[in-house]
Amino acid sequence: MDPLTFDYESLHLRVDRGVFELFDMGTPDHTFRVPLRWLGVLVHYKKPDKPGELFFGVVRDPNAAHYGTDRLAFSDRHSPVVRVPSGDEPLFREYFAQVAALVDRRVA
Repeated sequence: MDPLTFDYESLHLRVDRGVFELFDMGTPDHTFRVPLRWLGVLVHYKKPDKPGELFFGVVRDPNAAHYGTDRLAFSDRHSPVVRVPSGDEPLFREYFAQVAALVDRRVA
């Protein structure tokens, strides 16, 4: 199977052979790599009319939602400097729905 990739602004996301990798091309020293079954992803919006903040991390429970993970479900978080307008959130949801299906996890 070919790697499943997604590019958004300076982010390059990649899933290959059970491993998720994040590369922030704007800040090359910001990378994140985790086994797919432990990945949690969240776009958190503080105010509805403002862009949200993107979080990636390791979840405490591998049965937690893969995307839309509650912030409290993370045991460790990594947040690149990326703001996601609410209109772009469906792009992330679509990609992570495909990723979640690879490990039989749900999207909240």
